[in-house]
Order: sequence, then C-alpha cells, then structure tokens
Amino acid sequence: MRFAAAGVLALAAASALVACDDVNSVSRRSEPVVLTGAQVPALASTPATEVVGFRHNLVDDAPVWTQIPVQVDQRKVVGFGSQPANNSTAGTTGTVYGSGSAGPTALQYADPNTFVGADPDPNVDADDEVVFMAADGGGKARVDDHSSPAGVVPGSGVAVQFDDPRRPDQRGWVYLFRSAGGLDPSAGQDYVDYDFTLTSGDYKTTYKRADGPNPETSRVITSEYRIDFTDRWYETSWKVLAPGASGVDILDGHKNQFALSTCGRSNATFADAEGAFVANIDGPVRAIRSYVGANSGPRTQRTHVMYRDHEVTITDLRVHAIPGIMDYVDYSAAATGMTYRSSTTPGGVTIDGVGDTVGTAVPTWEAVSGAPGTVLSHNEFTSSASGIAEGTVAFYRDEVSPPEEQCWGDGSFYGASGAHVQVGIPNTDPNTSPFATLQGRRTTWFGSPPADPGAVAAVAAEWTADLAAPLTVSVSAYQP
Repeated sequence: MRFAAAGVLALAAASALVACDDVNSVSRRSEPVVLTGAQVPALASTPATEVVGFRHNLVDDAPVWTQIPVQVDQRKVVGFGSQPANNSTAGTTGTVYGSGSAGPTALQYADPNTFVGADPDPNVDADDEVVFMAADGGGKARVDDHSSPAGVVPGSGVAVQFDDPRRPDQRGWVYLFRSAGGLDPSAGQDYVDYDFTLTSGDYKTTYKRADGPNPETSRVITSEYRIDFTDRWYETSWKVLAPGASGVDILDGHKNQFALSTCGRSNATFADAEGAFVANIDGPVRAIRSYVGANSGPRTQRTHVMYRDHEVTITDLRVHAIPGIMDYVDYSAAATGMTYRSSTTPGGVTIDGVGDTVGTAVPTWEAVSGAPGTVLSHNEFTSSASGIAEGTVAFYRDEVSPPEEQCWGDGSFYGASGAHVQVGIPNTDPNTSPFATLQGRRTTWFGSPPADPGAVAAVAAEWTADLAAPLTVSVSAYQP
C-alpha cells in the first residue's frame, strides 16, 4: 500500500532525526495546519492576499528558503436571512439567502460571488483561517541565521512550529511573511482544482433559492481523486486517481435520510427545495463548498473542505425536532469485488451485492479497498443533546435488490456503510429556543490500491488515531 509504505519510511526517517531541528520530521505528510488569525496577530495588518509562506532548510550548512503554498480563507459573522418568496426575487448581499435580515447569525466563509459577500476587512483578522500543508514545512532557522527570503517585507516574519502529539520527537516549521509585492501566495502550486458550474449560469442571477432543483456539473480534481456534484446535497461520483487505481466511479451517493424507506426527507428533497450557497472557494491548498437548505431546516448546512488527498464533510443540523437521521456512503456496482473493513470488522467482507453479517457497534474507522483504490472513512456526530451517542448504531448493507425503497441513486446497496441516529433529536434550529446542537463530521481519504491488503486495518487505525490528535502549533515572531 503506497501510503502505508510512505508512512513507514517517514517514521524511520524521523527516528533517525530525533532532536534534529534542521528538517521537518513530521510523518503526517498529508495533514493540513490551520491557524486562525487570532493565533497569528502579527499578520493583523497584512492583506489576506499578501500572506506568503516559506520553509527553511540547510544545504551544505547554508540556509535555503523555499516558498510554499499558503491560503487565507476569510470569514465573517453573517445572518442566514430567509428563503425568498419566489425564484424571481432578487437577492442582496448581506445574508446567506440574500433575503431578510432578522434571525440567527453564524461565522461563515466569505465569498464575493455569493450573497454572503466579501469580508469587509481585507486584512487577516481574528476569525480568518491561514492554512498550509505539514508536508511543505522545513526545519528551524538557527539562532545565528540572520537571513530572510527575498521578496518579503523585512521584520514581518512569523515562525509557526507544529508538533505531533503522538510522536513527541517529530516537529516542523513554516515561516509566514508579508509579500513585498512580487510573490504569489500559491508559490506556483495548485493542490486542488474546484470548478463550481451551474447549468443555469451565474449564481447570483440564476440560482433558484426559493424552490430548486439547481443542476450542476461541478467537480473537484486533485492528484489523488475526483469528486462530482450534480446539485446541492448531491455528491454522486468518486474516482480514485492515486497511482495504480483504476479510476472507475465507485460512488452511488453520499446519502442522508430519516430512516430506511423514509424518503420524504433525503438529499433528493433537500436539493429540490429552498437553499443557497455560502461559499465556493478554489484555493491552492484547499477548496471549500458550503451551502444551506434542507426542507424545513433552511439553516441546516453542509460544508465540504477538500484537500489534496482527503475531503472533510461537516454537516450542521439546524432543524425542528426530528425522529433520527442516517448518514452513509452507498457505493456503485463498480465497487464490486472491493473489500469493506472497519474497526469492528477488521477481517473484512467482499462487496458483491450479497448480504454479510456486520456488527452494529459504531466503528471508529471504515475502509473500502481493491483495484479501484483505497477509501478510508471516519464519521462522527457531536451534540449538546443527551443520548445521541448511545442511540447511534452502525449501518451496513450489501444487497442488489433490497426490499426498501431507494430514495435516489441506482436502487441497490453496494457496501452501503455509515451511521444511523435512531433516537429522537431535539430542536437544533437556533431560530427557536431552546435549541441543541448536532454536527456530523465525515473525513474521507483516497489512496492507491493496497499492495498488502492485510495492512489496511492497521493503517486505517493509525490514520484515525492521528485524526483524533491533530498537530499542535506554537507561534512566535521571526527576528533574523
């Protein structure tokens, strides 16, 4: 397995470099480092478009600065507003829906191409996010190294140290500066290519915010995967593009509904009703796709954050009391022959449309692997309401012709797997008090087919443990 081998080599290299600060020894090469503006107050007077990043290394004992891609995503507090009376109602900038001004607010990604609008502060403020990849880091600049990269404002440097809490001897550094005017924050790199394309045309002038559907041909492509979206709430295609993968489309859909055969509320009805986009951001380090609108939960929101080799899907439930919710991935017939594994079924079962016995305990990780590639998943719900965790069970079905009605997709279950909250969920809509919170967070990693299928369970367990203990950071001024 390519990623497993890379991890073993990185760990071996890190062990050989214990206590050596001249290099980046962190073995989590695909993990992003996300800082808020509050963590880097020295950048407060820096325009978001002028933040640049560098790694520092020694070559023949001489300092070498190499620019790396850095992305600033601006955020601001904005009201949700309300869905317009009809599809011909013109929107105005200032709320998510572009209509109304009363009601609850939330911190959202700013986007001048939606009705949320641009951040009124063009500089890096406290709630903005600065992101780079841990793999792009380098070593620590020595005390006697009085150099700075060419093209930066003197004295503007910020040193960001990141440490692996699971492996105390592993750390790396990135240095942030203000560009003097000639540097591109992307450093000539583009890890993620997100193309948001509405069939109808321009979002602000053609999107049906009162009553869908709103067909799309949107997609995100990286070196490791391709994901396609055909409307709000419709994630309908996964192609693993990592080396050795066949590149076939293995996804029927990422699906949500109250329960099996309960199709009155599902992704299909969500996309067909009211809704609006918060942001569509295509940056060099990550892409962000965020939207609201789920029938009687008009403020229910899903945000996709897509990095070079993984996608993080965050769902904030904001709706009146409901009887439960399912969140699962249903694979396509092209996944036939792949193996499904989880922390509760590490030996795995074959995806073939024929039922298997899989436990109902919620797994900490899930994996699907074979010739089309490897997909690792971690899915969790966090809620302020009591009893949610106890009332959540694992869902798994592999059946070509299931007796239940399929709400949308190909009509079959192929390795369909995820979680089912089977207990009642209290009001989560902040427009009505009291309200609880419930957030679902699914992380999906895409990689090469496993060279050693027996290693999948161990690698998935390590990956999940890393997710539970993200890199820690410390920030200080860089004074050359």
